[in-house]
Amino acid sequence: MATPCLLTCCKILLIGITLCSATAEAITFNLNNRANPRLSIRVGAGGSNISEVAFSVPASQLGDGTVITGSQTIRIQLDIRASAANPLIAYLTADSFSNPLQINTAGSTSSIPFSHISWTAQDGDIPSGTFTGAIDQRLVDFPSSQRYRDFHTFYYANTLNLEAGTYTGRVIYTWAVP
Repeated sequence: MATPCLLTCCKILLIGITLCSATAEAITFNLNNRANPRLSIRVGAGGSNISEVAFSVPASQLGDGTVITGSQTIRIQLDIRASAANPLIAYLTADSFSNPLQINTAGSTSSIPFSHISWTAQDGDIPSGTFTGAIDQRLVDFPSSQRYRDFHTFYYANTLNLEAGTYTGRVIYTWAVP
């Protein structure tokens, strides 16, 4: 009887589906040491804080396919600037492979593939989708000179029967010009 009570009282938190640039700050890169062309990316709140999305799965719904909405919406802003004479195309990728969602319990090897996490875009500028668990999942390409901004809400598919605990991982976004 102790085990069912424990499961009833536990929640699984998928914390740290952390969406960030390399240092979780708004970053501007100057190409060729000039003010123009320029790329900048901001994911989440910016500053030195890493924005987190948490999913709380009640024990009674564990693995039943009830989609769980993340705790907060994440802002993503992309800027690309170049002269009209030398236009650029930048692309946004996500690395959802390098820092998988793993349980923080000693001796356990439980994990959740990021392919169980999807998102919807508020405005569609940076489209809705699902992580593939790849190192370089291409999300979108944009031409210069533009600013793109959207707000993403994240969802956990909740189709896995997992060990109760806290799972953490990180998705790293890269905004680059080939």
